[in-house]
Amino acid sequence: MFSRSQPGFTVLEALIVLAVFALFATAGALAINSSRARLRDAQRLSNVSTLRAGLSRFWLEKATYPASAGLDLAKPGAKADVLSASGFMARDEAKDTLYIDAIPAGPSGNEYYHYHGGPNGYSIRFRTESTTDLGKANVFYAHSNGIDGQDAER
Repeated sequence: MFSRSQPGFTVLEALIVLAVFALFATAGALAINSSRARLRDAQRLSNVSTLRAGLSRFWLEKATYPASAGLDLAKPGAKADVLSASGFMARDEAKDTLYIDAIPAGPSGNEYYHYHGGPNGYSIRFRTESTTDLGKANVFYAHSNGIDGQDAER
């Protein structure tokens, strides 16, 4: 038979253990990244729901939506920090009823929701990173009657 002269691991055994450890570490890192993307998507959908609810309250009182050819909501310098009875504006300019007192920005750095609207409808553009109830990762548009892949004021 085979006998060892000294106790311990051989180099081959140590390499096998390291390879298995690396495999598990890689799988764990991929799972964590996927979970983080799903959490960011859940936050985006929650933010869009907040925006839609505020716009619905605006429409109920005004029978119109805020007019804009294109506006990045909550972006510094865009003057779209709140939704008031006068439309989207900077917080310090809002003097009347607030429908949304803090426009949410996207969960990733420098991520904003793009709004354009007119009297009869609006569109809010956002992007998902993973598969959601809406479908595979893609660009989506929220409207008063739902969310889809069409950029149209409805």
